[in-house]
Amino acid sequence: MSLTFVDLETAKTATDPVLVTSSLVPSPWSEAAKGLFRLARVPVLVVRRGLDKTAIDAWTGVDNVPALRFGIEPVRTNWAPITALVARLGAGRGGPPLVPEAPAARAAAYGTLHEIAGEGGIGWNARLAMIDAGRTSDGARGFPAPVSKFLGRRYGYAPAEIEASRARMAAQLAFLDEQLAAQRRAGHAYFGGAAPSAIDVYVATFLTPVAAPISEADCPGLTPLLRQAFATAHEALGGLVPPALLAHRAHMFATHLAWPIEL
Repeated sequence: MSLTFVDLETAKTATDPVLVTSSLVPSPWSEAAKGLFRLARVPVLVVRRGLDKTAIDAWTGVDNVPALRFGIEPVRTNWAPITALVARLGAGRGGPPLVPEAPAARAAAYGTLHEIAGEGGIGWNARLAMIDAGRTSDGARGFPAPVSKFLGRRYGYAPAEIEASRARMAAQLAFLDEQLAAQRRAGHAYFGGAAPSAIDVYVATFLTPVAAPISEADCPGLTPLLRQAFATAHEALGGLVPPALLAHRAHMFATHLAWPIEL
């Protein structure tokens, strides 16, 4: 088991990497970071960040999750530096490489990851759908009204952009579906080829909000109010997900990632 959940005081004296993640929702960015550590077989201490977050934010120096601390290195909060660090720490531990070594292949992998986790990517589009549901229903659907207003300001929500976001999501999912199909034609089960890679982790975790409604069995720690919010992402975008990607996600959670999702 590479993940150990600890409190903040324990984390402050740790020599292992420390990952701060959301304890409130299965944020794809947080869950992908956990998944990378599992796949790379790198021990990591995980600190849960909930509503009482002042002390944690003061320690990390950021007001967001995930946040990854390792020794005296700068705190990493973006998906790309987090992926790069876990890949570096995992080299030589016996797990599959998270990203390719060759520059051209590595650049292609990071480009694909951006379409999943970057600004305007799959996770971004799913979050906009939840914000839109909250804003257009005054919190009756999607995120509660104060949350949807805060996130809308933070992530540039505009009602006129929702249709474009949906179209972008459809194109991104079709792109991933073809990438996986190409690997299958070559006799491989994963985006990484014969073994899973960072792309496989990101696809599986970032499809969580849209693949299906998240039941209590899927994620016991998710509160009913936020469970309802996540369901709106599936309602808005779930029909766009190709069956092959859903099957791949199920295989990743059954074989390589933790199930049920532990917040």
